[in-house]
Amino acid sequence: MKKRILFCALATLFVSCGDSHFGEELLKEIKEHEPLTNNKKMNTFSGRPVVFYNVENLFDIKNDPRTNDEDFTPHGYKQWDEERYETKLERIEDALSEFQQSPILIGLAEVENRAVLKDLVEEGDFDDTNYGIAHFDSPDRRGIDVALLYDQDAFELINSTKLRVRLANNPNFATRDILYVEGELTGGVKTHVFVNHWSSRREGQRETEHKRIEAAETLREKVDEILRLDEDANIIILGDFNDHPTDKSLQTILRAKESGFAGEGDLINLLFDEHVNGEGTAVHQGDWAVLDQIIISQAIYDNRSGLGIRGNDAEIHWEDDLIFKNRSTGQEKPNATYGGRKYYGGYSDHLPVYIILK
Repeated sequence: MKKRILFCALATLFVSCGDSHFGEELLKEIKEHEPLTNNKKMNTFSGRPVVFYNVENLFDIKNDPRTNDEDFTPHGYKQWDEERYETKLERIEDALSEFQQSPILIGLAEVENRAVLKDLVEEGDFDDTNYGIAHFDSPDRRGIDVALLYDQDAFELINSTKLRVRLANNPNFATRDILYVEGELTGGVKTHVFVNHWSSRREGQRETEHKRIEAAETLREKVDEILRLDEDANIIILGDFNDHPTDKSLQTILRAKESGFAGEGDLINLLFDEHVNGEGTAVHQGDWAVLDQIIISQAIYDNRSGLGIRGNDAEIHWEDDLIFKNRSTGQEKPNATYGGRKYYGGYSDHLPVYIILK
């Protein structure tokens, strides 16, 4: 600090004595060697949301012969045409534009392909945000995938890959892959992001639980690999897990715990309290359930590696537009696009969840 004051005094002296060129050069050198700790670029991700949103069947209107997407075509069961598709894009963009700052990362579930993601990032307010796309086609029979949108001005993509979920007793099992993205937030804060959409409960919770346990084992194996290399790794796990935070797949296999009960190597489920309090992100069999969750590593919770979460908590993005209220019964649920064959023109049958970075 004393050296900096001395240099500044010398530079001022040289300028005042007429050797302005020398003084300007010295001031330039001092400025270039200032510490970056408080530089504005170091904080470009602070206050920015990370969001996960199951967008409920974002299909284009074309028939893909490789998948079972015939319902979402103009002549299919859903009568999915250009107008409905454009409305869907507008709804998703509206839901993701209600934050004070634009999301830096957006995990998405139930998107058909890269083409619909390109259409989405060019829609409305997104046209002003420099979003990149991380996406792979998965083997899901309906052709729905997960993806990550990332602001390329604040998150540099290092690597992206997919983790295949396999069942030992069913080699033909086809479900969504887990998306893994490795990148750096502005300032060199290395961050690992996973986007998930685990198998549904359509055939029953017990009957399908083994599929979600397999997904949890696949994810946990990759998390352990990362933590072996860096015990203070910044890990963010987003997804529609189709299980509650207290179910075996999440609490026991993935080891995503309530914050006060997390041990060494455990992950922290930031929506555990919402589950305990009876809140929800989707309505399953008539009841609200926290199926969409955000899970982080202990390093982020403790802000050990340059990345933290405001309030150390996640939120369910509950906005009036995103909620449908039955006038006769008073019951509420997400404002969905469809109910069976009936077209409602809403947003999604899930609510977004989010965290604010610091």
